[in-house]
Amino acid sequence: MARSGGVRPEPRRRDPGHLSSGEREEISRGLAAGLSSRSIAHQLGRSPSTISREIVRNGGRHLYRASVADVAAFDRARRPKVSRLAADPALLADVQGRLEADWSPQQIAVWLKQQYPDQASKWVSHEAIYRSIYIAGRRELGDRPSKHLRSGQSVRRPRMVRATDGRGRLRNMVSIHHRPAAVEDRVEVGHWEGDLVMGRRPSAVATLVERSTRFVRVVALPDGYKADAVRRALRDDLSQLPASMRKSLTWDRGREMAGHQELSVDLGIEVYFCDRRSPWQRGTNENTNRLLRQYLAKSADLRSFSMRDLDDFAERINTRPRRVLDWASARDRYWSHLQAVLQT
Repeated sequence: MARSGGVRPEPRRRDPGHLSSGEREEISRGLAAGLSSRSIAHQLGRSPSTISREIVRNGGRHLYRASVADVAAFDRARRPKVSRLAADPALLADVQGRLEADWSPQQIAVWLKQQYPDQASKWVSHEAIYRSIYIAGRRELGDRPSKHLRSGQSVRRPRMVRATDGRGRLRNMVSIHHRPAAVEDRVEVGHWEGDLVMGRRPSAVATLVERSTRFVRVVALPDGYKADAVRRALRDDLSQLPASMRKSLTWDRGREMAGHQELSVDLGIEVYFCDRRSPWQRGTNENTNRLLRQYLAKSADLRSFSMRDLDDFAERINTRPRRVLDWASARDRYWSHLQAVLQT
């Protein structure tokens, strides 16, 4: 499994059109009885040339042994196959260019079908791309192509469920169960989910994801992640938006939101809180944070990133085609709504 990059190799199967071990035993017995190649072929229902080549290839009439010939045939069938990407330089360039822009293999595969709808030869599955990334010995995508994946891992591993930290309760919280139906149904733009992404302590950034368009904003926390610092940073960031684009904010029960009532007054925004140990209730933000981990490592001092760096990380995610958006980008969806608001 390690040699294959965590990709379980497919079990080898014999081609049903090739000679079986039982047929080779019949050939061996026929030769011992002095039968001709044509007679043996007639008994097996095979072409005489097939039997003749089999005998010559494995030592001739006097040295032919069925077991040795069967093992040799199985070994000869193990031929390295040229991958689709290695065989098509233009396709390789398309895939490599988008992989270097940190697109996922699935995003690349869908883009190829949209870009070349009538040219199936220009398509490649996301699994084929993953195999070119993970399988040792394949170098068509360059050195360490796995560094462009979200995980950055060079070996596939099963996903692990992370335990929550169970942080304490806050005062006067409004439960997520009191959110209007328009928030739940994602029919309005302007409802955000937020959380902290932690780096090497005491560094962190705040992330905000718009529920309908999946547009992400990354907010620097140069003064730390205590409640006052987080409230000021969120206020300064969200106040840049029109009021109709900041209707509600959903957060977990972290103590960094102890100033939620002041934030609500500052921005005229409703703040809702998830149930205890229920991060899935703000799953849009959780999923986006996993994407951001490609750039915001847990071991990194996140204070070292400038606001321009953080904006660039968000832009990389916002400009990717997203399956949940029917392969449109979050930026396209978000900016079309924002422009409509600004023109009214």
